[in-house]
Amino acid sequence: MKGLLTLVMKGRTHAIMGTVITAMLALLITPLAVVSAGLVVVATLRNGAREGALVVLMSTLALAGLGMLIFQAPLAVAGLGLLIWLPAWGLASVLGASGSLARAMEAAVLAGFGLVVAQYLVLGEPATFWAGLMQEYMRLTLDPSVVPEEEQRKLLAAMAGWIPGGVAASWTLAMLLALLFGRWGQALLDRPGGFGEEFRRLRTSRVWLFVLPVLLAGSMLGEGANLSGQLYVVGVVLFLMQGLSVAHGLIALTGAGPGWLFGLYFLLIVGMPHSVTAIAVAGYADGWLDLRVKLRGTRRPPGSG
Repeated sequence: MKGLLTLVMKGRTHAIMGTVITAMLALLITPLAVVSAGLVVVATLRNGAREGALVVLMSTLALAGLGMLIFQAPLAVAGLGLLIWLPAWGLASVLGASGSLARAMEAAVLAGFGLVVAQYLVLGEPATFWAGLMQEYMRLTLDPSVVPEEEQRKLLAAMAGWIPGGVAASWTLAMLLALLFGRWGQALLDRPGGFGEEFRRLRTSRVWLFVLPVLLAGSMLGEGANLSGQLYVVGVVLFLMQGLSVAHGLIALTGAGPGWLFGLYFLLIVGMPHSVTAIAVAGYADGWLDLRVKLRGTRRPPGSG
């Protein structure tokens, strides 16, 4: 992987090619969108915000050209690129200026909040808008003989209210993964091993320990999903990341094998959404208790006693 990153980061042209190629492949393999955005992060962190902006601009123009040649829809394809590249550049700029992975992640969550609010401002009642899209999707993909229409309506009613927050949370998570990929790539090229140390020390600002309960309390007012509830869904993503950081830190401190990490991520995937909540709760608890520092303090240094 280091050799591939070295090739992609060899110069501006190479960075643009890598960013555009992975974005086009993401139309077939969706997770590659994170890699594409992550390459923007690497370019920005290594060469500065100005160079990163040039990579985004030139990649967008290249993507528009390919969109015209392949799909006859240059603006739509270029817009999809900007949707992931521009935020990735912004987060990398925050990380580069602050030197803090936590501050950049918090900026991503604030952007996710903005996406929720924008849906309410632009769509008026976003749940109704998403319900219409979901209803059409379910009509085309679900067989009424397998899933009766009555069950489809119940499912739609249960999901539609939370889709605005879910969409924003998914976008925020994708941007955080791109940020982590980019930081990992930068460390792999310039400071091997540095990313692991930085991620294991991740801690959010204490203000979020008060913001999240307020949002949770607001979500319980009235019936159904409301704006506070949608924002809460996005905020949970931040503590999910801190929870994963806690797990990595504790495993490193105890000297446990890599199988524990494999088991953690396996349970995270197969146990959704309950596993996400459990890890986020651990991250939130760490915000108050600083579990890694406590464990470090109870472990005796080698050779003592």
